[in-house]
Amino acid sequence: MIFSKIIKLLKIVLFILIFIFLWIKYDQYSTQLQLLLLLNENTTCSFDNIVACQSSKIRHRTFLYIIWGGAGFGSEINQLLLAFAYSISTKRHFLIDSQQWNYGNFNHYFNISSTNYYFQSNRQFLVENNTLNNEIDHLKTTRIGTQVRKFWLATRQVQSFEVKRKVAQFLWKSISKETLNFIENCQIKNFTNYIGIHIRKGDKLKSEAPSVSLEQHIKSIENIFNKTKTIQNIFVASDDLTVIKQFRHLKPIWKFFQINYNNYQDINRTGHFQSKFNHLSLERKLFETRLLMCELQMLINSQYVSCSMYSNICRLLKILRYQHPTTTVSLGRSWYPT
Repeated sequence: MIFSKIIKLLKIVLFILIFIFLWIKYDQYSTQLQLLLLLNENTTCSFDNIVACQSSKIRHRTFLYIIWGGAGFGSEINQLLLAFAYSISTKRHFLIDSQQWNYGNFNHYFNISSTNYYFQSNRQFLVENNTLNNEIDHLKTTRIGTQVRKFWLATRQVQSFEVKRKVAQFLWKSISKETLNFIENCQIKNFTNYIGIHIRKGDKLKSEAPSVSLEQHIKSIENIFNKTKTIQNIFVASDDLTVIKQFRHLKPIWKFFQINYNNYQDINRTGHFQSKFNHLSLERKLFETRLLMCELQMLINSQYVSCSMYSNICRLLKILRYQHPTTTVSLGRSWYPT
C-alpha cells in the first residue's frame, strides 16, 4: 500500500519535472525565435538600415540611376538622392552609372556600387504606373527626356525632408578615402563654434536665382547673434573669392574665415560657370569638386548656416546637417526636395 503511494507520488513528481523541462525548452525556443526575428528585421532593407539595401542579398532587385552629364554637382546629387530613396522604398540594390558624368567617375567621390559588375540587358526604364514598376526586378532611370515625368511620379512618396535626409547622410558617410583625405587636409584646423555662410554667384544668378545681397546675410547673422552670445567666428563658402573681402569691408569688427586657398595653386574663383567647368581636365574637375566638398563639410559642422534655398548646394546642405533643421536659415524661399 505504501509502495503504491510512493509510485504515484513519483509519477506526479516526474510529470511536474517534465512539464517544467518542456516549459523551459519552449521559453528558450521562443527567445531564440524572437532573436532570429530581430536579426531578420535588422537585415531588412529600410531607411533605418540602408546598409542592408546595399548588401549582396538583394541584388535580385536593383535600381540603376544614369547620371546626366550636364548639370551642376548640387543639382545632380539632389536628383540622385531621390533615386536612391526610391530604390530603398522598393527594397532594391541601388546602382549608379556615371560614365557620362561631367564630374568624372562617381567612385572618385563616394563608395557606392557602380554598374561595372552587373549585366545591363534586362534592365527596363521606369513607366508611369508604379504598380508595374514594382513588378519589374531590374529598373533604371535618368533625369532627362521622357523619364523626367516618370521619375517624378515614381519618387513622389519619398520626397519628404526626413526621408531624403537619411539617404543624404548615408551617402556622405560613404565618401571615398582619397576625397576624405583631401577634406581632412583642406579644413580649417581647430575651428569650432562658428556660423557658416554659403553664397552662390556665377551662372546661378544669370539663369535661375535672384541675387541675395550681402546685407541680407549680415542681417541673418545678426539675428543668430541675438539668439546666442557665444559664437564669434563666421565661415564663408562661396564660388567667388571676393565675397569675404566685401564682408570684411561691411563688418570690419566681425571675424570672417575661409579655406586657406593660398595652399593651392591657380585658385582664382570669380563665380562658378558650369559651361566652363565642363571643359576642364578631369584632374582639375576632381580638385575643384573636392574643394567644394571640403566647404560643404565645414558648413555641415557649423552651428548655424545662412544660405539661399534657390541654390542646390543650400538645399543639399540642409539635409546633410545633423543639427536641427531650423539652424539652416534660408534667405529667399523654403527647402524643397528637387
